[in-house]
Amino acid sequence: MSKIKLTIEYLGTDFCGWQSQTNGISVQDTVEKALGNYFDCPPIRIYGAGRTDVGVHAKGQVAHFFPPKDVNPYKLCLGVNLSLPSSVAVVQAEKVDDDFDARFSATSKTYCYRLYVSATRKPTLDVNHAQVYRPLNVYKMALAAKMLEGTHDFKSFQKTGSNLKGTIRTINSFDVVDNNDGTIHLIVNGNAFLYNQVRIMAGLLVQIGSGKKDIDDLQAMLDGEKRTIKTMPAKGLTLERVFYE
Repeated sequence: MSKIKLTIEYLGTDFCGWQSQTNGISVQDTVEKALGNYFDCPPIRIYGAGRTDVGVHAKGQVAHFFPPKDVNPYKLCLGVNLSLPSSVAVVQAEKVDDDFDARFSATSKTYCYRLYVSATRKPTLDVNHAQVYRPLNVYKMALAAKMLEGTHDFKSFQKTGSNLKGTIRTINSFDVVDNNDGTIHLIVNGNAFLYNQVRIMAGLLVQIGSGKKDIDDLQAMLDGEKRTIKTMPAKGLTLERVFYE
């Protein structure tokens, strides 16, 4: 049977993250059960492009699996969605070559961290934006984001307790977009990311934009020094797209 590639969109609010866990409901478990319902069998194992943490959203998470029988991808997409909650949907299904691997075939990922600037809370934005109470200097934030581009040792940009051995990563692009409606998007593409790296980088840019940190702090972190940086809330982060050759 042909291997199937799934593109999955979800709101991470109600989940313990992407990866299957024993202490909560994960996106992976939810999709695996829905696939089992569609094929009238036990849950079917899927293999994702990577993890997203508790509360993090995705527009373009990718996974692959081996169907128990030949299937029409379009009908699969519609049928599986009937068994999924409103916070999760398979937005695309397609047949792929046997050598495709959702994780190891990926060349880069794009994340977007969304902010809104307001003294009062805005419920319609709170779903996938983090609130910032005072105006930010977007120009300084954009300059700082460009300093993060390239290949660096990002060991100072990971959450304490991460067990990853290598900390060198490549940021292909990092843009700060002021939408002129009170929202700001931090859009970053890289080959891979450390645990909480994007949320820590976002926190540093916000602190630079508010004047609490400066470019020297960023450079010091790239040089391996530790700084106290607020890790931004998970709800502002969305995995936008996974890229393949």
